[in-house]
Amino acid sequence: MGAAVIAVGALALTGCGTDTGGSTGAGNDGEPVAGGTLTWGVPAEPSAGGLDPMVASAIAAEVIDSIAYDTLLTRENDGTVNPALATDWEQPDELTWVFQLRDDVTFADGSPFDASDVVYSFETRKDGGTNATYLVNMESVEATGDHEVTFRFSQPDGTFLDAVSARQTFFIVSEEGYGAASEEERQTQTFGTGAFQVTEWSQGVSVTLDKNEKYWGEAPNLDSIVFELYPDESTLLAAVQQGSVQAASFIDGSLAGQAESAGFTLGDPPFRQNLAIYINPEAGPLADVNVRRAFSLALDRQALVDTAMLGNAGISFVPPAGDPGAPDATDLPYYTRDIDEAKKLLEDAGQPNPEITLSYMGDVAQSHHPVYEMMQQQLAEAGITLKLEATPLSEIAPIFTTGESWTDLVAIPGSPRASAAFYLQPVLLEGGVYNHWDGNPDADKARELLTQAMAAATPEEYNDLIDQLAEETAEQVLEVVPAAVPVYFEVWDANKLKGYESDAFYSRYKLDSAWLSE
Repeated sequence: MGAAVIAVGALALTGCGTDTGGSTGAGNDGEPVAGGTLTWGVPAEPSAGGLDPMVASAIAAEVIDSIAYDTLLTRENDGTVNPALATDWEQPDELTWVFQLRDDVTFADGSPFDASDVVYSFETRKDGGTNATYLVNMESVEATGDHEVTFRFSQPDGTFLDAVSARQTFFIVSEEGYGAASEEERQTQTFGTGAFQVTEWSQGVSVTLDKNEKYWGEAPNLDSIVFELYPDESTLLAAVQQGSVQAASFIDGSLAGQAESAGFTLGDPPFRQNLAIYINPEAGPLADVNVRRAFSLALDRQALVDTAMLGNAGISFVPPAGDPGAPDATDLPYYTRDIDEAKKLLEDAGQPNPEITLSYMGDVAQSHHPVYEMMQQQLAEAGITLKLEATPLSEIAPIFTTGESWTDLVAIPGSPRASAAFYLQPVLLEGGVYNHWDGNPDADKARELLTQAMAAATPEEYNDLIDQLAEETAEQVLEVVPAAVPVYFEVWDANKLKGYESDAFYSRYKLDSAWLSE
Protein backbone atom coordinates (compact mmCIF):
# COMPACT_ATOMS: atom_id res chain seq x y z
CA MET A 1 0.00 0.00 0.00
CA GLY A 2 2.96 2.28 -0.52
CA ALA A 3 5.15 4.02 1.96
CA ALA A 4 3.64 4.85 5.30
CA VAL A 5 3.56 8.44 6.48
CA ILE A 6 4.79 9.13 9.99
CA ALA A 7 4.26 12.10 12.25
CA VAL A 8 7.17 12.20 14.63
CA GLY A 9 6.91 15.41 16.56
CA ALA A 10 10.46 16.58 16.03
CA LEU A 11 10.14 15.87 12.32
CA ALA A 12 6.64 17.30 11.89
CA LEU A 13 5.97 14.74 9.18
CA THR A 14 2.83 13.93 8.13
CA GLY A 15 -6.72 8.77 24.97
CA CYS A 16 -7.98 7.45 30.64
CA GLY A 17 -9.94 6.98 28.56
CA THR A 18 -10.93 8.39 25.28
CA ASP A 19 -10.60 12.07 24.51
CA THR A 20 -11.83 13.06 21.10
CA GLY A 21 -10.13 16.40 21.40
CA GLY A 22 -11.82 19.59 20.43
CA SER A 23 -12.20 23.04 21.77
CA THR A 24 -11.24 25.21 24.65
CA GLY A 25 -11.77 28.86 24.00
CA ALA A 26 -14.16 31.03 21.99
CA GLY A 27 -17.07 31.49 24.40
CA ASN A 28 -18.38 35.04 24.79
CA ASP A 29 -15.61 37.06 23.15
CA GLY A 30 -17.75 40.04 22.18
CA GLU A 31 -18.20 41.53 18.73
CA PRO A 32 -15.61 40.69 16.05
CA VAL A 33 -13.06 43.33 15.09
CA ALA A 34 -11.71 43.55 11.55
CA GLY A 35 -8.02 43.90 10.75
CA GLY A 36 -4.67 43.02 12.24
CA THR A 37 -1.97 40.40 11.82
CA LEU A 38 -1.90 37.27 13.95
CA THR A 39 1.57 35.90 14.71
CA TRP A 40 1.59 32.17 15.47
CA GLY A 41 4.79 30.41 16.56
CA VAL A 42 5.40 26.93 15.14
CA PRO A 43 8.17 24.34 15.74
CA ALA A 44 8.46 23.22 12.11
CA GLU A 45 7.95 24.45 8.57
CA PRO A 46 6.87 22.49 5.47
CA SER A 47 9.51 20.09 4.25
CA ALA A 48 9.52 17.71 1.25
CA GLY A 49 7.00 18.90 -1.32
CA GLY A 50 6.71 22.31 0.29
CA LEU A 51 3.12 23.58 0.25
CA ASP A 52 2.05 21.59 -2.83
CA PRO A 53 -1.18 19.96 -1.63
CA MET A 54 -0.77 17.10 -4.09
CA VAL A 55 2.62 15.89 -2.89
CA ALA A 56 3.39 17.43 0.52
CA SER A 57 3.07 15.00 3.43
CA ALA A 58 4.39 17.10 6.31
CA ILE A 59 1.81 18.05 8.90
CA ALA A 60 3.42 21.49 8.96
CA ALA A 61 2.27 21.83 5.33
CA GLU A 62 -1.16 20.31 5.89
CA VAL A 63 -2.14 22.80 8.60
CA ILE A 64 -1.26 25.70 6.29
CA ASP A 65 -2.88 24.17 3.23
CA SER A 66 -6.07 23.52 5.19
CA ILE A 67 -6.39 27.29 5.63
CA ALA A 68 -5.67 28.08 1.97
CA TYR A 69 -7.62 25.22 0.34
CA ASP A 70 -11.09 23.79 0.81
CA THR A 71 -12.50 20.28 0.54
CA LEU A 72 -15.83 19.06 -0.84
CA LEU A 73 -17.09 18.24 2.65
CA THR A 74 -15.85 18.78 6.21
CA ARG A 75 -16.13 16.78 9.40
CA GLU A 76 -16.73 18.05 12.92
CA ASN A 77 -14.95 16.75 16.01
CA ASP A 78 -17.82 14.32 16.66
CA GLY A 79 -17.69 12.92 13.10
CA THR A 80 -20.65 14.88 11.73
CA VAL A 81 -20.22 15.52 7.99
CA ASN A 82 -21.04 19.04 6.71
CA PRO A 83 -21.18 20.74 3.31
CA ALA A 84 -18.20 22.77 2.08
CA LEU A 85 -17.51 23.20 -1.65
CA ALA A 86 -20.23 20.59 -2.17
CA THR A 87 -23.73 21.47 -1.03
CA ASP A 88 -25.35 18.05 -1.38
CA TRP A 89 -24.17 14.48 -1.89
CA GLU A 90 -25.85 11.15 -2.43
CA GLN A 91 -24.99 7.52 -3.08
CA PRO A 92 -27.46 6.29 -5.71
CA ASP A 93 -25.88 2.82 -5.65
CA GLU A 94 -22.99 0.99 -4.01
CA LEU A 95 -20.51 2.08 -6.68
CA THR A 96 -21.49 5.71 -7.21
CA TRP A 97 -21.31 9.01 -5.34
CA VAL A 98 -22.78 12.24 -6.77
CA PHE A 99 -21.89 15.70 -5.44
CA GLN A 100 -23.66 18.99 -6.15
CA LEU A 101 -21.20 21.90 -6.00
CA ARG A 102 -21.48 25.53 -4.98
CA ASP A 103 -21.94 27.89 -7.91
CA ASP A 104 -20.75 31.05 -6.12
CA VAL A 105 -17.07 30.23 -5.52
CA THR A 106 -14.02 31.87 -7.10
CA PHE A 107 -10.42 30.81 -6.62
CA ALA A 108 -8.01 33.36 -5.21
CA ASP A 109 -6.40 33.58 -8.65
CA GLY A 110 -9.72 34.83 -10.08
CA SER A 111 -10.74 31.68 -11.95
CA PRO A 112 -14.27 30.37 -11.29
CA PHE A 113 -14.71 27.12 -9.38
CA ASP A 114 -16.64 24.39 -11.16
CA ALA A 115 -16.78 20.65 -11.67
CA SER A 116 -13.70 20.59 -13.89
CA ASP A 117 -11.53 21.70 -10.95
CA VAL A 118 -12.81 18.81 -8.84
CA VAL A 119 -12.16 16.33 -11.64
CA TYR A 120 -8.66 17.75 -12.14
CA SER A 121 -7.88 17.66 -8.39
CA PHE A 122 -8.93 14.04 -7.91
CA GLU A 123 -7.35 12.78 -11.13
CA THR A 124 -4.09 14.49 -10.23
CA ARG A 125 -4.23 13.00 -6.75
CA LYS A 126 -4.95 9.49 -8.01
CA ASP A 127 -2.11 9.83 -10.50
CA GLY A 128 0.49 9.45 -7.75
CA GLY A 129 -0.18 12.28 -5.34
CA THR A 130 -0.14 12.05 -1.57
CA ASN A 131 -3.02 9.92 -0.29
CA ALA A 132 -3.43 8.23 -3.70
CA THR A 133 -4.07 4.98 -1.81
CA TYR A 134 -7.34 6.49 -0.57
CA LEU A 135 -8.54 6.40 -4.19
CA VAL A 136 -7.41 2.91 -5.14
CA ASN A 137 -11.02 1.87 -5.91
CA MET A 138 -11.97 5.05 -7.78
CA GLU A 139 -12.65 4.03 -11.37
CA SER A 140 -13.56 7.48 -12.66
CA VAL A 141 -14.50 11.01 -11.68
CA GLU A 142 -16.60 12.91 -14.18
CA ALA A 143 -18.18 16.34 -14.51
CA THR A 144 -21.84 15.45 -15.07
CA GLY A 145 -22.82 19.11 -15.02
CA ASP A 146 -21.16 22.49 -14.58
CA HIS A 147 -21.54 22.07 -10.83
CA GLU A 148 -22.08 18.33 -10.48
CA VAL A 149 -19.44 15.62 -10.12
CA THR A 150 -19.96 11.86 -10.22
CA PHE A 151 -17.48 9.38 -8.75
CA ARG A 152 -17.63 5.74 -9.83
CA PHE A 153 -15.83 2.90 -8.06
CA SER A 154 -14.73 -0.55 -9.11
CA GLN A 155 -16.13 -1.94 -5.85
CA PRO A 156 -17.90 -0.49 -2.81
CA ASP A 157 -15.55 1.75 -0.83
CA GLY A 158 -16.37 2.18 2.84
CA THR A 159 -13.64 4.77 3.35
CA PHE A 160 -14.60 7.34 0.73
CA LEU A 161 -16.99 9.51 2.74
CA ASP A 162 -14.48 9.71 5.60
CA ALA A 163 -11.67 10.59 3.22
CA VAL A 164 -13.57 13.20 1.24
CA SER A 165 -14.72 14.94 4.43
CA ALA A 166 -11.34 14.92 6.20
CA ARG A 167 -10.18 18.52 6.39
CA GLN A 168 -6.63 17.77 5.22
CA THR A 169 -6.98 15.04 2.62
CA PHE A 170 -8.51 16.00 -0.74
CA PHE A 171 -7.85 19.71 -1.23
CA ILE A 172 -9.42 21.20 -4.35
CA VAL A 173 -7.01 23.19 -6.50
CA SER A 174 -7.56 25.57 -9.39
CA GLU A 175 -7.01 23.75 -12.68
CA GLU A 176 -6.23 27.11 -14.28
CA GLY A 177 -3.86 28.45 -11.63
CA TYR A 178 -2.33 25.32 -10.13
CA GLY A 179 -2.36 23.49 -13.46
CA ALA A 180 -0.27 26.19 -15.14
CA ALA A 181 2.11 26.73 -12.20
CA SER A 182 5.68 25.49 -12.07
CA GLU A 183 6.79 22.95 -9.48
CA GLU A 184 8.50 25.72 -7.50
CA GLU A 185 5.36 27.89 -7.57
CA ARG A 186 3.19 24.99 -6.38
CA GLN A 187 5.52 24.42 -3.46
CA THR A 188 5.78 28.05 -2.37
CA GLN A 189 2.34 29.52 -3.22
CA THR A 190 -1.27 28.42 -2.82
CA PHE A 191 -4.02 28.18 -5.45
CA GLY A 192 -7.10 27.63 -3.36
CA THR A 193 -10.51 28.93 -2.39
CA GLY A 194 -9.72 29.23 1.33
CA ALA A 195 -10.06 32.27 3.54
CA PHE A 196 -6.31 33.04 3.45
CA GLN A 197 -3.64 32.47 0.82
CA VAL A 198 0.14 32.15 1.16
CA THR A 199 1.79 35.30 -0.15
CA GLU A 200 5.32 34.82 1.19
CA TRP A 201 7.43 31.97 2.49
CA SER A 202 10.79 32.99 3.87
CA GLN A 203 12.27 29.55 4.42
CA GLY A 204 13.68 29.05 7.87
CA VAL A 205 11.87 32.16 9.12
CA SER A 206 8.11 32.38 8.45
CA VAL A 207 5.13 31.73 6.20
CA THR A 208 2.71 34.62 5.61
CA LEU A 209 -0.93 34.26 4.55
CA ASP A 210 -3.09 37.23 3.56
CA LYS A 211 -6.85 37.50 3.52
CA ASN A 212 -8.45 36.16 0.34
CA GLU A 213 -10.60 39.02 -0.91
CA LYS A 214 -12.48 36.57 -3.14
CA TYR A 215 -13.37 34.17 -0.33
CA TRP A 216 -16.80 32.63 -0.85
CA GLY A 217 -17.68 32.43 2.84
CA GLU A 218 -18.09 35.16 5.41
CA ALA A 219 -15.21 37.62 5.02
CA PRO A 220 -12.32 36.86 7.42
CA ASN A 221 -11.65 39.36 10.18
CA LEU A 222 -7.86 39.04 10.22
CA ASP A 223 -5.83 40.74 7.51
CA SER A 224 -2.90 38.35 7.75
CA ILE A 225 -1.53 35.31 9.59
CA VAL A 226 2.21 34.84 10.04
CA PHE A 227 3.52 31.45 11.11
CA GLU A 228 6.94 32.13 12.64
CA LEU A 229 9.41 29.27 12.89
CA TYR A 230 10.93 28.36 16.28
CA PRO A 231 12.72 24.99 15.90
CA ASP A 232 13.83 25.21 19.54
CA GLU A 233 10.64 24.94 21.57
CA SER A 234 12.24 26.52 24.62
CA THR A 235 12.79 29.61 22.50
CA LEU A 236 9.18 29.38 21.36
CA LEU A 237 8.05 29.28 24.99
CA ALA A 238 10.09 32.42 25.67
CA ALA A 239 8.40 34.12 22.70
CA VAL A 240 5.01 33.15 24.14
CA GLN A 241 5.87 34.45 27.60
CA GLN A 242 7.27 37.70 26.18
CA GLY A 243 4.18 38.29 24.03
CA SER A 244 6.12 38.11 20.74
CA VAL A 245 3.47 35.71 19.40
CA GLN A 246 -0.23 35.58 20.13
CA ALA A 247 -0.51 31.83 19.59
CA ALA A 248 1.79 28.83 19.33
CA SER A 249 1.94 25.10 18.62
CA PHE A 250 4.09 22.86 20.80
CA ILE A 251 5.11 19.24 20.41
CA ASP A 252 6.25 19.05 24.03
CA GLY A 253 3.15 19.08 26.23
CA SER A 254 5.11 20.15 29.31
CA LEU A 255 6.16 23.38 27.56
CA ALA A 256 2.57 23.98 26.49
CA GLY A 257 1.63 23.53 30.15
CA GLN A 258 4.13 26.20 31.12
CA ALA A 259 2.54 28.52 28.57
CA GLU A 260 -0.83 27.81 30.15
CA SER A 261 0.63 28.63 33.56
CA ALA A 262 1.77 31.94 32.12
CA GLY A 263 -1.84 32.80 31.28
CA PHE A 264 -2.26 31.41 27.78
CA THR A 265 -5.28 29.28 26.89
CA LEU A 266 -4.42 25.64 26.19
CA GLY A 267 -6.63 24.03 23.58
CA ASP A 268 -8.15 20.63 24.23
CA PRO A 269 -5.60 18.48 22.35
CA PRO A 270 -6.95 15.53 20.34
CA PHE A 271 -4.96 12.33 20.82
CA ARG A 272 -4.55 11.50 17.13
CA GLN A 273 -0.94 10.29 17.05
CA ASN A 274 -0.56 6.70 18.20
CA LEU A 275 2.78 5.71 19.67
CA ALA A 276 2.47 2.63 17.49
CA ILE A 277 4.72 -0.36 18.05
CA TYR A 278 4.81 -2.78 15.14
CA ILE A 279 5.42 -6.51 15.57
CA ASN A 280 7.55 -8.91 13.56
CA PRO A 281 6.09 -12.34 14.45
CA GLU A 282 8.12 -14.31 11.91
CA ALA A 283 10.64 -15.50 14.50
CA GLY A 284 11.42 -15.12 18.18
CA PRO A 285 9.11 -14.97 21.20
CA LEU A 286 6.42 -12.86 19.52
CA ALA A 287 5.61 -15.62 17.05
CA ASP A 288 3.50 -17.07 19.89
CA VAL A 289 0.18 -15.28 20.43
CA ASN A 290 0.30 -16.02 24.16
CA VAL A 291 3.59 -14.15 24.50
CA ARG A 292 2.04 -11.21 22.66
CA ARG A 293 -0.99 -11.34 24.95
CA ALA A 294 1.23 -11.49 28.03
CA PHE A 295 3.17 -8.50 26.73
CA SER A 296 -0.06 -6.50 26.38
CA LEU A 297 -1.41 -7.59 29.77
CA ALA A 298 1.81 -6.58 31.52
CA LEU A 299 1.43 -2.94 30.44
CA ASP A 300 -0.15 -0.45 32.80
CA ARG A 301 -1.27 2.03 30.17
CA GLN A 302 -2.78 4.49 32.62
CA ALA A 303 0.56 4.74 34.40
CA LEU A 304 2.27 5.30 31.06
CA VAL A 305 -0.15 8.17 30.41
CA ASP A 306 0.04 9.69 33.89
CA THR A 307 3.72 9.21 34.68
CA ALA A 308 5.75 8.67 31.53
CA MET A 309 3.80 11.27 29.53
CA LEU A 310 2.91 13.51 32.51
CA GLY A 311 -0.76 13.27 31.59
CA ASN A 312 -0.18 14.56 28.06
CA ALA A 313 -1.50 11.40 26.41
CA GLY A 314 -4.44 9.01 26.42
CA ILE A 315 -5.15 5.29 26.42
CA SER A 316 -5.61 4.27 22.82
CA PHE A 317 -5.64 1.54 20.21
CA VAL A 318 -6.35 1.53 16.47
CA PRO A 319 -7.65 3.98 15.34
CA PRO A 320 -6.23 6.56 17.80
CA ALA A 321 -8.40 7.72 20.67
CA GLY A 322 -8.80 11.21 19.18
CA ASP A 323 -10.31 9.98 15.93
CA PRO A 324 -14.09 10.40 15.66
CA GLY A 325 -15.66 7.02 16.34
CA ALA A 326 -12.55 5.46 17.92
CA PRO A 327 -13.32 2.51 20.22
CA ASP A 328 -12.94 2.74 23.98
CA ALA A 329 -9.61 0.95 24.26
CA THR A 330 -10.14 0.15 27.93
CA ASP A 331 -12.84 -2.37 26.89
CA LEU A 332 -10.59 -4.29 24.47
CA PRO A 333 -9.16 -7.77 25.13
CA TYR A 334 -5.81 -7.98 26.97
CA TYR A 335 -5.85 -4.24 27.70
CA THR A 336 -6.40 -4.19 31.46
CA ARG A 337 -3.21 -4.98 33.35
CA ASP A 338 -3.08 -8.45 34.89
CA ILE A 339 0.43 -9.58 35.85
CA ASP A 340 -0.71 -13.00 37.13
CA GLU A 341 -2.49 -13.79 33.89
CA ALA A 342 0.49 -12.55 31.89
CA LYS A 343 2.79 -14.94 33.78
CA LYS A 344 0.35 -17.82 33.22
CA LEU A 345 0.27 -17.14 29.46
CA LEU A 346 4.06 -17.13 29.35
CA GLU A 347 4.14 -20.48 31.16
CA ASP A 348 1.58 -21.88 28.70
CA ALA A 349 3.81 -20.69 25.86
CA GLY A 350 6.83 -22.41 27.42
CA GLN A 351 8.61 -19.04 27.61
CA PRO A 352 8.46 -17.80 31.21
CA ASN A 353 11.27 -15.29 30.70
CA PRO A 354 11.38 -14.13 27.08
CA GLU A 355 13.76 -11.45 25.85
CA ILE A 356 12.25 -9.04 23.34
CA THR A 357 13.99 -6.22 21.45
CA LEU A 358 12.30 -2.85 20.88
CA SER A 359 13.94 -0.42 18.47
CA TYR A 360 12.92 3.23 18.65
CA MET A 361 14.09 6.55 17.23
CA GLY A 362 16.76 7.63 19.64
CA ASP A 363 17.55 10.98 18.03
CA VAL A 364 14.01 12.40 17.68
CA ALA A 365 10.74 12.56 19.63
CA GLN A 366 12.55 12.53 22.95
CA SER A 367 9.32 13.21 24.83
CA HIS A 368 8.18 9.69 23.89
CA HIS A 369 11.27 7.92 25.25
CA PRO A 370 10.04 7.72 28.88
CA VAL A 371 7.16 5.54 27.63
CA TYR A 372 9.55 2.87 26.36
CA GLU A 373 11.67 3.05 29.49
CA MET A 374 8.64 2.64 31.75
CA MET A 375 7.36 -0.23 29.59
CA GLN A 376 10.67 -1.96 30.24
CA GLN A 377 10.08 -1.69 34.00
CA GLN A 378 6.45 -2.86 33.78
CA LEU A 379 7.24 -5.86 31.58
CA ALA A 380 10.00 -6.99 33.93
CA GLU A 381 7.34 -7.60 36.62
CA ALA A 382 5.87 -10.32 34.39
CA GLY A 383 9.27 -11.83 33.63
CA ILE A 384 9.69 -10.22 30.21
CA THR A 385 13.05 -8.61 29.45
CA LEU A 386 12.60 -5.69 27.07
CA LYS A 387 15.86 -4.77 25.41
CA LEU A 388 15.71 -1.14 24.27
CA GLU A 389 17.69 -0.12 21.21
CA ALA A 390 17.86 3.62 20.59
CA THR A 391 18.35 3.78 16.83
CA PRO A 392 18.99 6.80 14.60
CA LEU A 393 16.05 7.83 12.45
CA SER A 394 18.19 7.31 9.36
CA GLU A 395 18.42 3.60 10.21
CA ILE A 396 14.73 3.21 11.03
CA ALA A 397 13.47 5.19 8.03
CA PRO A 398 13.86 2.30 5.53
CA ILE A 399 11.23 0.40 7.53
CA PHE A 400 8.47 2.90 6.80
CA THR A 401 9.73 3.93 3.36
CA THR A 402 10.62 0.61 1.74
CA GLY A 403 9.35 -2.03 4.15
CA GLU A 404 12.73 -3.14 5.50
CA SER A 405 12.45 -5.76 8.23
CA TRP A 406 13.23 -5.40 11.95
CA THR A 407 13.73 -7.58 15.03
CA ASP A 408 10.74 -8.19 17.34
CA LEU A 409 9.34 -4.67 17.80
CA VAL A 410 9.82 -1.22 16.29
CA ALA A 411 8.26 2.00 17.59
CA ILE A 412 7.19 4.42 14.85
CA PRO A 413 4.67 7.12 15.83
CA GLY A 414 1.95 7.34 13.21
CA SER A 415 0.27 10.29 11.55
CA PRO A 416 -3.49 10.97 11.59
CA ARG A 417 -5.27 9.22 8.72
CA ALA A 418 -8.45 10.15 6.90
CA SER A 419 -10.29 6.96 7.77
CA ALA A 420 -9.94 4.26 10.41
CA ALA A 421 -9.14 1.44 7.96
CA PHE A 422 -6.00 3.17 6.77
CA TYR A 423 -4.24 2.73 10.11
CA LEU A 424 -4.12 -1.06 9.64
CA GLN A 425 -3.60 -1.18 5.89
CA PRO A 426 0.22 -1.11 6.13
CA VAL A 427 0.09 -3.76 8.88
CA LEU A 428 -2.24 -6.33 7.35
CA LEU A 429 -2.44 -5.95 3.59
CA GLU A 430 -0.08 -7.12 0.90
CA GLY A 431 2.65 -4.58 0.23
CA GLY A 432 2.20 -2.90 3.61
CA VAL A 433 5.50 -1.65 4.99
CA TYR A 434 4.73 -3.06 8.46
CA ASN A 435 3.19 -6.30 7.22
CA HIS A 436 4.95 -9.40 8.53
CA TRP A 437 1.68 -11.26 8.95
CA ASP A 438 1.33 -12.79 5.48
CA GLY A 439 0.62 -16.51 5.83
CA ASN A 440 0.15 -16.18 9.59
CA PRO A 441 -3.28 -17.55 10.58
CA ASP A 442 -3.36 -15.27 13.64
CA ALA A 443 -4.03 -12.36 11.30
CA ASP A 444 -6.47 -14.04 8.89
CA LYS A 445 -9.68 -12.88 10.55
CA ALA A 446 -8.44 -9.31 11.04
CA ARG A 447 -7.32 -9.15 7.41
CA GLU A 448 -10.74 -10.36 6.29
CA LEU A 449 -12.51 -7.77 8.46
CA LEU A 450 -10.27 -5.00 7.10
CA THR A 451 -10.97 -6.04 3.52
CA GLN A 452 -14.71 -6.16 4.24
CA ALA A 453 -14.63 -2.74 5.92
CA MET A 454 -12.88 -1.14 2.97
CA ALA A 455 -15.56 -2.57 0.67
CA ALA A 456 -18.50 -1.69 2.95
CA ALA A 457 -21.53 -0.39 1.08
CA THR A 458 -22.71 2.03 3.79
CA PRO A 459 -21.10 4.09 6.57
CA GLU A 460 -23.06 2.09 9.15
CA GLU A 461 -21.68 -1.21 7.87
CA TYR A 462 -18.19 0.29 7.74
CA ASN A 463 -18.28 1.51 11.34
CA ASP A 464 -19.52 -1.85 12.60
CA LEU A 465 -16.74 -3.69 10.80
CA ILE A 466 -14.12 -1.26 12.12
CA ASP A 467 -15.28 -1.98 15.67
CA GLN A 468 -14.99 -5.73 15.02
CA LEU A 469 -11.55 -5.16 13.50
CA ALA A 470 -10.30 -3.34 16.61
CA GLU A 471 -11.59 -6.17 18.81
CA GLU A 472 -9.89 -8.86 16.71
CA THR A 473 -6.61 -6.93 16.37
CA ALA A 474 -6.46 -6.57 20.16
CA GLU A 475 -7.44 -10.23 20.66
CA GLN A 476 -4.51 -11.41 18.54
CA VAL A 477 -2.22 -8.51 19.60
CA LEU A 478 -1.26 -7.67 16.02
CA GLU A 479 0.00 -4.24 17.08
CA VAL A 480 0.90 -2.63 20.41
CA VAL A 481 -0.19 0.90 21.28
CA PRO A 482 1.02 2.03 24.72
CA ALA A 483 -0.63 5.46 24.35
CA ALA A 484 -1.71 8.17 21.93
CA VAL A 485 -0.50 11.75 22.04
CA PRO A 486 -1.45 15.00 20.34
CA VAL A 487 0.46 15.93 17.22
CA TYR A 488 0.50 19.50 18.53
CA PHE A 489 -0.56 21.33 21.67
CA GLU A 490 -2.07 24.71 20.74
CA VAL A 491 -1.94 27.70 23.06
CA TRP A 492 -3.10 31.26 22.50
CA ASP A 493 -3.52 34.56 24.35
CA ALA A 494 -7.28 34.70 24.80
CA ASN A 495 -7.02 38.39 25.72
CA LYS A 496 -5.77 39.08 22.19
CA LEU A 497 -6.96 36.27 19.93
CA LYS A 498 -10.74 36.02 20.05
CA GLY A 499 -13.20 33.56 18.56
CA TYR A 500 -10.64 30.79 18.21
CA GLU A 501 -10.78 27.20 19.40
CA SER A 502 -8.80 24.12 18.48
CA ASP A 503 -10.21 21.26 16.42
CA ALA A 504 -9.58 17.53 16.20
CA PHE A 505 -7.99 17.78 12.75
CA TYR A 506 -5.33 20.47 13.39
CA SER A 507 -6.89 22.39 10.50
CA ARG A 508 -7.24 25.67 12.45
CA TYR A 509 -10.38 26.39 10.47
CA LYS A 510 -11.61 28.67 13.26
CA LEU A 511 -9.02 31.22 12.12
CA ASP A 512 -11.40 31.92 9.23
CA SER A 513 -13.61 33.81 11.67
CA ALA A 514 -11.26 34.67 14.57
CA TRP A 515 -10.13 38.22 15.31
CA LEU A 516 -7.67 40.24 17.35
CA SER A 517 -8.90 42.51 20.11
CA GLU A 518 -8.30 46.21 19.68
